[in-house]
Amino acid sequence: MHKARVGRWAKAKPRAPKKGESSWAYFRRVYGSITWILDGQADPGLSMFYCGNVTGGGWSCLEIDSDSDYPLDDLVELTGNEELADLVVFHGGWHHDLSFAFDPREVSPTGEQAIIPFGDNLTRLPRRVKPERIVPFGDWLYRRVVALTKVAERNLRELN
Repeated sequence: MHKARVGRWAKAKPRAPKKGESSWAYFRRVYGSITWILDGQADPGLSMFYCGNVTGGGWSCLEIDSDSDYPLDDLVELTGNEELADLVVFHGGWHHDLSFAFDPREVSPTGEQAIIPFGDNLTRLPRRVKPERIVPFGDWLYRRVVALTKVAERNLRELN
């Protein structure tokens, strides 16, 4: 089901960012996606959802896809809010309000966009983030992986 994405990172070679390239653009160019699949016994305390937001795609706490296919047109039609059409949904879990999207209304001096929580129930955008307060995607991802890893490692130790 996820053949094009799973394992792509194993062949990726870290490279220097291009001049003016945001951390998201770098991630897209070099890696493309991350999907972390866990067994149900290792997931207590983690926000879990099915990969690809469908049953049978794997049980995940982290699914980032630079080629996300979330149907924003449907959400805009449902809510009547045209602003939602500009979001870039990059993290799975949208059926459970566990997803994230880029909000392009403000951009940092380094080309980064604000990251906002996202789900099927989103009807309006949160307050704008000042450009100087936008957290780069790479920093956001690092913090998220560290936090998830602490919980997963604790759970795995308790299984033994």
